[in-house]
Amino acid sequence: METVKAPINERVATKVMPLTKWFVEQYFQTYELMSSDPRFKALPPYNQTSCIATVIIATNNALDKSRDARKSAETLQDISKATEERKAVNE
Repeated sequence: METVKAPINERVATKVMPLTKWFVEQYFQTYELMSSDPRFKALPPYNQTSCIATVIIATNNALDKSRDARKSAETLQDISKATEERKAVNE
């Protein structure tokens, strides 16, 4: 039996566009925050663009690390629980 893929426009609409919309919103909210800072307005336009990009990249990197840390902590908690349960059973 052959699997039929959805048309490309449907796949983009369901898989890509939600993330794209998230990035667009992130960009405009970052711009809104930064443009209210007088130091930002003093930068040349190419530095303003670079500054926004840098903040977005750093924010997303920090979010990724936070998610990774949370997963690691949950894994360690699970290991600890399993170890405690084994000790209780063996006693």
